Amino acid sequence: MACLFGTLVLDVVVLVVCILAAVYVYFKVSFSYWKKRNVPYAKPTIPFGNFGDVLFFRTSVGIAFQNIYKELDGKKYGGTYALTKPGFIFRDPDIIKNVLVKDFTSFHDRGFFMDEEIEPLTGHLFSLPGKRWKNLRAKLTPTFTSGKMKMMFQTVVDCGLELGSILEKSASNEEDIEIKDILARYSTDVISSCAFGIQCNCLKNPDAEFRQWGRKLFSPSLRNSITTFMDMTFPSLSRVLKVNSLDPSVSKYFRNMVEETVNYRERNNIKRNDFMHLLIQIKNKVKIDEDNESLKQNAHGILENNSSEEGINTVFFFYLNKYSFCLILWLKLGHDVRSLSQNHPHVSLHLSCPINTNFLLAPSISLE
Repeated sequence: MACLFGTLVLDVVVLVVCILAAVYVYFKVSFSYWKKRNVPYAKPTIPFGNFGDVLFFRTSVGIAFQNIYKELDGKKYGGTYALTKPGFIFRDPDIIKNVLVKDFTSFHDRGFFMDEEIEPLTGHLFSLPGKRWKNLRAKLTPTFTSGKMKMMFQTVVDCGLELGSILEKSASNEEDIEIKDILARYSTDVISSCAFGIQCNCLKNPDAEFRQWGRKLFSPSLRNSITTFMDMTFPSLSRVLKVNSLDPSVSKYFRNMVEETVNYRERNNIKRNDFMHLLIQIKNKVKIDEDNESLKQNAHGILENNSSEEGINTVFFFYLNKYSFCLILWLKLGHDVRSLSQNHPHVSLHLSCPINTNFLLAPSISLE
């Protein structure tokens, strides 16, 4: 076999150089997408674009977008790259308003890969496209009215009383506590009771089965990072390869748990003031909304309720953290809570102002 350049080694070196040069040119051409259109953009890094640190767990998605947002300071919008796939970020409030309201019909898709045949739990509001998203939203919206939420209020109160007793016991013993862990257990208790209709008692039992599986659902791993990145960047490839972004064992646990809960309630005609009962009503086409419109069941909302645990936990944690440095505000807030509790023991207190302030100071999405 003749060698083009005299030796096999030299041929291999030339071939490798040619391949690397071709790859470099490909990325340079791909990364000129926004430049050719005179659109400001965040400077990408070959080959991962603007999200290489996310793929290798050096930062979170929220922080990556925050850095891009700051890099585009002074611009109304800007471009990004996930590998070679171009993305777009809006910074101007007026443009954002048009996208979310006036022109929303052109921007409703999330761009994520989802296939319910591969993984049933991916068919939720965060990933469904177009008309399917709109239909599911219309079906689930009646379950989140103020009247339906009030049905679950006593359940939240009961979990709050349990949290108070745990904190009171630790305070009386002058024990140091890991507040983030306790808040996570409290959030899990609220979600398991209000959404799934089960009592997992995570405040008393930190190693409860439900909490362990819930943590597995969103725990970072190389597999989850790669599959999520593929779903965002190459959805067509994910479809061909039938990529499942969820751990099959975790998915099986939650699907079996929901199925067993629904079957048990229907066999024994059990009714509870929780989200599961509302979904069962939708499943059985019971008229539950104010307009008496028949609804169908979609239990994938269960995944969305479970995914809110980390967000709730983060909000609580930073809420306490911020106010611990503002003693005057903390004392005033405590006085207002005690005053209302004494004079109106059955009236809930709305803390929208301090909580919204906390969202501005420490948005939880940048920490997920």
